[in-house]
Amino acid sequence: GDVYKRQGNKMHNFGSYWILPLIFMFHDFEELVFVPYWLKDHNPKIHGHVLFGGVNRSDILAAGIWEEFCMYLLLATVAYIMNSPLLVATATLPYFFHLIMHLVFVFNKRTYVPGAITAIIELPIIIVYLYGLTTLTKASLWEWIIVVIIMFVSFISNLKFIHWIMAETMHKLS
Repeated sequence: GDVYKRQGNKMHNFGSYWILPLIFMFHDFEELVFVPYWLKDHNPKIHGHVLFGGVNRSDILAAGIWEEFCMYLLLATVAYIMNSPLLVATATLPYFFHLIMHLVFVFNKRTYVPGAITAIIELPIIIVYLYGLTTLTKASLWEWIIVVIIMFVSFISNLKFIHWIMAETMHKLS
């Protein structure tokens, strides 16, 4: 909170816009490294949904992660140009719930699930980051609601698309 207040309620620090893409990559490196090995020994289904799209190849996972990372970089760039902490804050919310879902998967599976360790590390960081961003955001409640809905729909749609593309690619290469 104080760091942001000392900056006059503006995100003058260009790095502040890059925190979300950086923590995304930190988390997804855990998935990239451990998902293929985890899938060999574990049933990836939870209530009919297949974790990680069932993709067990690091090269295909890396392509999906790269696409998501590019989306985060684009979003950070647009937010910086527009000086819009609202864009970053609302993009952080789906990511926050993504981290929580990793912990839900751990409790459901009663074992380690790739992404759980970085989720535990990152959740407190995300909470502080969100607090800082919300103190900078002067948007009205209706603007928050609209942008939150747009972000959730965009991120969920993109995730479904990426999982579909990765699964199709995996089947074609096998």
